[in-house]
Amino acid sequence: MTISDNIIIGESIAYRADSILQSIREQKPCGYPVWYGITTAVENENLMYILSGLELRHSFYLKSELRLLGLSGSREEAGKIVLNLVQKGYNKGDIFNMKQYLEMI
Repeated sequence: MTISDNIIIGESIAYRADSILQSIREQKPCGYPVWYGITTAVENENLMYILSGLELRHSFYLKSELRLLGLSGSREEAGKIVLNLVQKGYNKGDIFNMKQYLEMI
């Protein structure tokens, strides 16, 4: 998994972000399971995934080509991050190229 240079970190998980990101860089399961990651999607018909910390413990995700775009402490906060990312892409005029936009941020 690649970590975006412009990763968005929710306020509710900011205090744990460094340890979570370090675990992801090392491709090791994070010991703290109560968080969500916002990633790019593999399929063309999907833009992003919201995956729980428990799901992201699996080596499939850690070793995948997905790009981590955000971290949150709740599903609601994850939804707000997704909305924020889509709004930024729309504001930049990339609404029809959103997949490529997300791969570049």
